Amino acid sequence: MTTKTKTQKKLLIKATIKILGRYYSAEGKTVEETLLKLQLPVAKTVAVLTLQKGELERIKILSPSIVSGVWGKRGKTPQIIAMKHLNLLFGDFN
Repeated sequence: MTTKTKTQKKLLIKATIKILGRYYSAEGKTVEETLLKLQLPVAKTVAVLTLQKGELERIKILSPSIVSGVWGKRGKTPQIIAMKHLNLLFGDFN
């Protein structure tokens, strides 16, 4: 008796963010990894974040406090808090 093993292709999460009229994109296995790969200019402004994983797509408008919390030059604590907020917004991607 032979056993067939299914190889599931793990889909990558693609992130695209529009901030100050420019687009930045990155790919990763988890939401946190993907968002930390984005190299944004330090700005406290509104941003539009799009996450895609296969057929699933979410578009969210991020407040300036979250944008500066994750990608700004601040301490670790604001970054952790902002990243938890983003994980709650995009919980169905993990």
